[in-house]
Amino acid sequence: MPRLTTAVVTAAALFFLASAQAEDRAWKYTAGADYSSGDYGGDPVDTDILFLPVSASYSTGQWTYKASTALVKIDGPGNVIGIGGDGIVIDGGNTQSTAESGFGDTWLGAAYEVDAVPAQWFYLDVGAKLKIPTADDDKRLGTGEVDYSFSADVYKPYGQYTPFANLTYKIKGDPPQGDLDNVFALSLGSDYRYSDQRNFGASLDYQQSATSSDDSLELFAYVNHRLSDQYSVMFYNYLGLMDGSPDYGLGIQFSYRP
Repeated sequence: MPRLTTAVVTAAALFFLASAQAEDRAWKYTAGADYSSGDYGGDPVDTDILFLPVSASYSTGQWTYKASTALVKIDGPGNVIGIGGDGIVIDGGNTQSTAESGFGDTWLGAAYEVDAVPAQWFYLDVGAKLKIPTADDDKRLGTGEVDYSFSADVYKPYGQYTPFANLTYKIKGDPPQGDLDNVFALSLGSDYRYSDQRNFGASLDYQQSATSSDDSLELFAYVNHRLSDQYSVMFYNYLGLMDGSPDYGLGIQFSYRP
């Protein structure tokens, strides 16, 4: 799920940019909607995925803890599993089209801001996440297996610009339909702070395929608008550049800091 990784990296950059206003706001709540469509390089029929995520995070000192889940609706061939808003093509799976919906998986994560790196070099966050398989694998809303991921986020402000990069390694549980490979994902991009209320940016997001299908490469762009000290909204879209990606997608995310 490259674009969700990008969202995490972007959030880290945005947190830095907004830190002066957010020092006393440890809690953060988000909700959004994500829609994507594509054939994922194999099926003649497109798979449409609607992903409605919600999350809560708590920051204290250098640590940030986060929990998230979602509602998922997937419409397309039965060999595509909707995971985190993305699709995974299972080798040899049923290609008959069906429509399913329900709760997605639950993710628990923690990130740590490493202060051993001098700030004049760059900022470094490391994190880990655990997927609890709450999605119904019979409905293709998840694999039904536990996953793990480990990540490193690097970003460095240069005036109004903040280049960022993310490297993630994902350890995937094997569903009954077939084995999944562990994969690397890489995101490279930059944020631009237009004003105190608005910033925007873009990234190029790559992820290895967990099956014999093609890898994923997406161009992701977003704009974030701070409505007040407590509320913000982010609009984004993305375009698939390789067969393993959805053809296109778009989404919106609302954030609230008490």
